[in-house]
Amino acid sequence: MKKIKYIITMIIICCTAISYAAEISVSSRLGYSPAVGGSMSSGWQTENLDAPDGINSINRSQSGAGVSTVEVPTGAIAGADLRIIKDFIYYRAGIEYVYMISGGKGKTIDPATSEIVEVKYNQWSFDVPLTAGVALLFWGESRIYLGGGFAFAYGTYSNSFKSASFDHSASFTGYAVPLVAEAGCEYMLNESVSAGCDIKYIYGKSRVIEDGSDYARVDFSGFHISASAAYHFNI
Repeated sequence: MKKIKYIITMIIICCTAISYAAEISVSSRLGYSPAVGGSMSSGWQTENLDAPDGINSINRSQSGAGVSTVEVPTGAIAGADLRIIKDFIYYRAGIEYVYMISGGKGKTIDPATSEIVEVKYNQWSFDVPLTAGVALLFWGESRIYLGGGFAFAYGTYSNSFKSASFDHSASFTGYAVPLVAEAGCEYMLNESVSAGCDIKYIYGKSRVIEDGSDYARVDFSGFHISASAAYHFNI
């Protein structure tokens, strides 16, 4: 509830700042996340595959067994945001969609039976970050910024484990209000258009969610690295 109150406060500040802002920018961005979903751990993995840390402890090998490494999932990011700058202070609201595009699947060994287990993880999410911070202009054409805040995040994490002895799958949909830290830079290509890059770290998980015999949290934590194009205008 406290975090929700902070987000409402940030929205009010952003709306109030519009009437005094010297500059507004609207941008679109594309990027990637080098690690999606955290450990992707769940209760069923801990109890049945002795993998309490999910993807970080699921990989096992055995001589002569046809296993393949379950790699850490990476994700693609698409987003847009609105930023208001007054002097050297900025307020920013945006939306991002994250979808897993590689990793998260392979074959491992069931330590109890030595059977081959086909493993598959998947996750998608979107987040609405609200941040504020410092934006410094250099040489009249370059700007760097550093800030932080909160986000509303919603998404679904699913897993699947198949062997000769079992066929388990589960899906968990939840939300959280994670912390956000961000830094970036941009270069003005002309009076109204800029190109930039951005790195953001989100930290937060949902509450524990149950699905049949399994339970887990949706982990929204991770780095978001993106490139952007923005249109600027003054009011």
